[in-house]
Amino acid sequence: PIPVVPAAHYFCGGILVDQRGRTTLDRLYAVGECSCTGIHGANRLASTSLLEALLWGVSAGNDIASVLAGRDNVSPRILESIPDWESTGNEHNDDPALVAQDWVSIRHIMWNYVGIMRTEARLRRAFEDMRDLVRHIHDFYKGTRISKPLVDLFHGSQTAYVITQAAMRNKNSIGCHHRVD
Repeated sequence: PIPVVPAAHYFCGGILVDQRGRTTLDRLYAVGECSCTGIHGANRLASTSLLEALLWGVSAGNDIASVLAGRDNVSPRILESIPDWESTGNEHNDDPALVAQDWVSIRHIMWNYVGIMRTEARLRRAFEDMRDLVRHIHDFYKGTRISKPLVDLFHGSQTAYVITQAAMRNKNSIGCHHRVD
């Protein structure tokens, strides 16, 4: 099962793709809720159809496989030039309660202020709250030993912040981006 909840609508349909799920950035593919395939028109930007998501997923997977099949493996010289990972940061700073609370904050900010119905005041509040949260998470990230939950939180906060900034700049209502003001 794939969970789909309305809270994800602040992110849907923003990445333009071709028939194989390729974006304008080399080697970056987008499939599903985040992609804009154009098949549903302006009022349905995201790939909300499961059949469409399946079709683009298979097309993207096939394209990735064909690209990788034509490449050589990484040379031993390049592999040897990559230094071993040295974990910096204090493992005692890694507090699951802090990570969990930051996720709750991100979800609430995005749901309450960057949801389907948007206003300038809500977006301004989201921008200010996310700016402060991103700064705190960045400081926490620098002083804490690296882990998957921490990396996910860092990237999630950055993504929410960028989405908020883009929504502030977009004055037009189209698809899921609806400005009430």
